[in-house]
Amino acid sequence: MFLDEAKINIKAGNGGAGSVSFFYLKDRVKKIACGGNGGKGGDIIIEASSNLSTLYVFKDKVHYKAQDGQRGSSNKKAGKNGEDLYIQVPVGTVIKNQKGEVLIDLDKEGDKFIAAKGGRGGRGNASFVSQRFKFPSFAEKGEETEEIWLNLELRLVADVALVGFPNAGKSTLISMVSNAKPKIADYPFTTLTPNLGVVYFKDDCFTIADIPGLIKGAHLGVGPGDKFLRHIMRTILIVIVLDCQEIVKDINILKRNFLELREELKQYNQSLYDKKYIIAINKIDLISDRKLIDKAKNELLKITDAKIINISAKTGENINEFIKILSENLKSEKNIYQKKQLQKSFEDKSDIRIYELDKDDLKEESIKITLKNNEYFIENKLLERMVAMTDLDNVEALDYLKNKLKKMGIGDKLKKMGVKEGSTVIIGKLVFELID
Repeated sequence: MFLDEAKINIKAGNGGAGSVSFFYLKDRVKKIACGGNGGKGGDIIIEASSNLSTLYVFKDKVHYKAQDGQRGSSNKKAGKNGEDLYIQVPVGTVIKNQKGEVLIDLDKEGDKFIAAKGGRGGRGNASFVSQRFKFPSFAEKGEETEEIWLNLELRLVADVALVGFPNAGKSTLISMVSNAKPKIADYPFTTLTPNLGVVYFKDDCFTIADIPGLIKGAHLGVGPGDKFLRHIMRTILIVIVLDCQEIVKDINILKRNFLELREELKQYNQSLYDKKYIIAINKIDLISDRKLIDKAKNELLKITDAKIINISAKTGENINEFIKILSENLKSEKNIYQKKQLQKSFEDKSDIRIYELDKDDLKEESIKITLKNNEYFIENKLLERMVAMTDLDNVEALDYLKNKLKKMGIGDKLKKMGVKEGSTVIIGKLVFELID
């Protein structure tokens, strides 16, 4: 089954806790802190693969969790890192957050997106040895990660797209020129999912897509076609398929249908509207007076300079010429497209691109302060992480955190930002009073 939208829940692995351990010398008087660090949690990595052509695999499996890092042990032995979890998606998958914002577009085989980074492993007590803490009896907790919901949206990767109103003969056409076997019937909206086929011409081959028929107002969600317009966003060449059987009643029907289709593309996306296109006047086998077709075609030529070809997808008339025109126009457009892609790859400086979320930086302007019931809540990912990884029930660990915040000048920064001395400040689970 074809599925082009999915929602998944991901959670990177938690970091392993650091260890509190001591090595005692023979006299049992002197001891040395030797607790090892915890392992890092596994990342969630989404990878584009041509082995998949639909998001159907996510219909029944929604939740994905990477392996947690292991706890540190004695003799400074670090805990094992959690294994990364790879999630494969079809090439052409767009990943969005819950707000609908695009995070990444995996439009190339092998592209990877680190969607969630594993939690940091907590430091063992051996890492806290200093002049102040000669025998630290505390270690850090492993960083806990949060669950994230992601929206996956598939956009087909095809060279040519067929666009037209319902019953224009697109399904018959794609079955005639390619190896696609769509459902074909003489009623509107026969096509309810995109069809993808491969066309072979001489030593060349290319892919062609047929989406459900558009109707007026499709860009606003009228009819089923608007859901699939995104599938032709990547196409290099568009074929506007027009049904000519009504020209007996109205010679201008082709012109009006053409303008409506062009307007739907424009309203949906300007770059889609700007793509190179040709026009196929279909069902010429139903018109006995071919001069009527020529008249309708001349009306079209008054408003467009695109290549126009008369065809019959049912009988195969002019289909070979149609495929030849597709191949020639596609080669021309591909040369332009490939030059742009080459430049893009050069700028990327890599064959396979690996994307990841922005790193968290502690900056004064990145600290958010919210006043609620005379208490100041501090939001800053790095500070929240420090607090979350501290064992607040351990007096030594709490003393270390207090000194760390003081060295970072957090108190002074908060005062500069308007927090008055004596105020109650809350960072995560840490509650303290701001004093000199």
